[in-house]
Amino acid sequence: MKQIIAGCLSALLIAAAGLQAQAAKTVNYVKAVKGAKGIEVTYQSGYKGHVTPAKTIVTICGDEMAITTQMPHREHADKPREEAPKRPVVSSYVDYATDKSYRMALLPDGDTISAVTTFEIGKDMTEVRQEKYLGLDCKVLRTSINSNTIEIWCTNAIPFRGTPQPNVGVPDGLVLRVVRNGDSFQEAIDIRPLKTAEQLFPASWGKEMDASDFQYAINQSGVITVPVFDQQRINFDGAKLPATLADGEIYNCGGGTVILRKVKLPAKVDDRQVFAEVVQYSDGDAYDRTGSVFMIPTDKKQSFVDAIRDLNSVPAFTADGTDYHGLVSTADYQVPMELMRFFTGFGVRAYNKNKVPGQEWVDSVLYKSDVTALADRLKDEAWIGAYIGNWDSKGHRVSLKLKYYPDSEGKRYRTMPLFNSVNYLEQAGQPYPLYMLNDSLTVTFDLPEAVDDAMLLYTTTGHGGWGNGDEFNQKVNTILLDGKNVISFIPWRDDCGTYRNNNPCSGNFSNGLSSSDLSRSNWCPGTVTNPEYIYLGKLAAGKHTITVKIPQGQPEGGSNSYWCISGTLLY
Repeated sequence: MKQIIAGCLSALLIAAAGLQAQAAKTVNYVKAVKGAKGIEVTYQSGYKGHVTPAKTIVTICGDEMAITTQMPHREHADKPREEAPKRPVVSSYVDYATDKSYRMALLPDGDTISAVTTFEIGKDMTEVRQEKYLGLDCKVLRTSINSNTIEIWCTNAIPFRGTPQPNVGVPDGLVLRVVRNGDSFQEAIDIRPLKTAEQLFPASWGKEMDASDFQYAINQSGVITVPVFDQQRINFDGAKLPATLADGEIYNCGGGTVILRKVKLPAKVDDRQVFAEVVQYSDGDAYDRTGSVFMIPTDKKQSFVDAIRDLNSVPAFTADGTDYHGLVSTADYQVPMELMRFFTGFGVRAYNKNKVPGQEWVDSVLYKSDVTALADRLKDEAWIGAYIGNWDSKGHRVSLKLKYYPDSEGKRYRTMPLFNSVNYLEQAGQPYPLYMLNDSLTVTFDLPEAVDDAMLLYTTTGHGGWGNGDEFNQKVNTILLDGKNVISFIPWRDDCGTYRNNNPCSGNFSNGLSSSDLSRSNWCPGTVTNPEYIYLGKLAAGKHTITVKIPQGQPEGGSNSYWCISGTLLY
């Protein structure tokens, strides 16, 4: 007990000493700024008591104020400074003479942009109490922004006006502290006099724009966008690959329902989040169709490019007397790595003339997926393809972009595409993947070294068979690793009615439902199908097998059930 009391007394003595030092320092602040042409205030920021390394510098001369951010020197950095992604340099200014706040940014491309907003001093602020901060008498003002409670410590003891956060309001005085929701803070730690007046405002504000457009430009300035396709038609016309292929050219192939292009991608991706963004609309086809975006690895003897030229030239497995070429990777052949599985709506745009009370049809459907887990192959140069299975002479239009967003966080993987049974070459004679009826899919792969925390990125959708088929009936997918059951689950979507506005040509039934409302085996018309991350754990070096089993339904009325599945090992 005596030790506890002694500790408490010691803490009180330290606190008292700190307050005395603060008071002494405050006197120096007041004396130091007397007669000064301006001041420079340094602020630190933090959250729940933890201080961040960056400092904010507010410089004030007369009615002009400028805000800059001071980043710490990167000691012991493991990467050279020049490797960091370029970021916009943003500065803020306040003109108390005109009650205007300015934000200006120098973008990585060299452009300068700015936005100006007006303010009213003290607007929507209520004084709730008085306190001292840095030994200076302060009014504590409270305001609310977007359900956030903001408290502002403002003093008139120093004859300058300024604030590190004009976006939360501008009081009449010098702001020393700002606390948001009781845990996020920004507080002054030093006030320095300026002996001479400085010109704080820039000679030019650059391109002036609306505040929302300004912030959007800032947010997007670090994004690398790679356009792959722009309203490219995917339709059934018998198209084939030419004898020679050129970088950057767009090829319709596989009977016309595959489009392919070799594109230049960023060389460095380990500090990026990568998204695939597809915009699709019907150019004449009325039905919901399987769509897929994929990348073609070319680091083995044969690739999917060889399969497009001659399907019979790539490895096959046999089930029920049918040869299935190009669906699994081997020592010499690599399957295409699926980036996104999507399903077109029923006739979006081409059939928007169809009128259904209460429905507002979209002009096109946007599909966007995070493909960062596959980023190790989405760099340098790569063949990127898109597929929509259809038998229509007009078909669909597709735009595709790959977007690389700055991101220093997150785990990065190596990838090994293992299998892909999406029927990309259906319109060029590829048989439907019906092997699950009496068999399974098994792929063997070889790991050069032991790995921890391996995962299978697995995408699965069931199709066909009319009312009793696998499209509309729940079927268990079972994954086995080296003969042992890893997981059994039912892939299913029961939210399809949410996307009715993507389906203008969907049939309407007498019971009030539409065809696009019906639940399906892990897909809905007009949506993306998300992959499953299946944990495999530690894998020893050497050979392993993954097997997929699904109880595929029997043929019904001339229609077959089948499954489109793809799997990539992440490690």
